Amino acid sequence: MDDLAKVFKDGPREKGSFLSRVFGIFNEEIVRIWARDVHSPYNINENRPTLYDKDNKPYTLDFLFEKNGKYYVSEMKCEIQYNNYRFWRLENPKQLNHHKKNAFKLFLQAAKEPSSVKVKAGSFVNPAGTVLVWGAACEEGVQTVKEQYGFSDILTVENCISDLIQWSNSEYVALLEKYESWCGSLFEALKGNN
Repeated sequence: MDDLAKVFKDGPREKGSFLSRVFGIFNEEIVRIWARDVHSPYNINENRPTLYDKDNKPYTLDFLFEKNGKYYVSEMKCEIQYNNYRFWRLENPKQLNHHKKNAFKLFLQAAKEPSSVKVKAGSFVNPAGTVLVWGAACEEGVQTVKEQYGFSDILTVENCISDLIQWSNSEYVALLEKYESWCGSLFEALKGNN
C-alpha cells in the first residue's frame, strides 16, 4: 500500500493537503466497513463509545469493536499530510505525544487500566481493552507503541484497505464509486458542464 502514500506525496504540497482533506471525510467509514466484513477479526458496534472521566464528563471516541464477546474502545488517528507526513506511518511511541486532549488521555488511561473508565455505547459496557487505529505503521512501531501504552491492538487504515481489496468487499467498492461519482459531478458542474 505504499502506492497510497505516493498518491498523497507525489506532486505539489497543495495536492497532498487537498487529498488528505478529501480522504479525511470518509476514512473512518473504511474502518467500519472493514469491521463489518465477515473476514474481519472484529465486529463493530454501530454506537460510538462515550468514555466518562472521574467528574462524569463525557468524551466520545471513534469505534467500539467486539471480539469473542469482549469490547474494545477504539480511537483513530489518521494524520496524513500533517507536519509534512511525520505522523502518517507509526514508527515510535513519541508520535503520540502531540495528542494532548482529554479524550485521548482518557483513551490512554483505558489502555492501561480498562476497568478504570466508564464506557457507554447505547448501554454501559465493560471494556476489555483498547485498539488504536493509525494511518499506516511499521512492525517495530506497532510493537513499541503497544508495549509502552498497553493497547490491545493497533490497526492501520492502510491494512484495512488492503484487506478490503483482497476480500473483494462490495460495500467498500460501492463507497468509493459513490464518492468518485459525487466528486465527478461537482467538478463537471464547476466547469459548467451540468
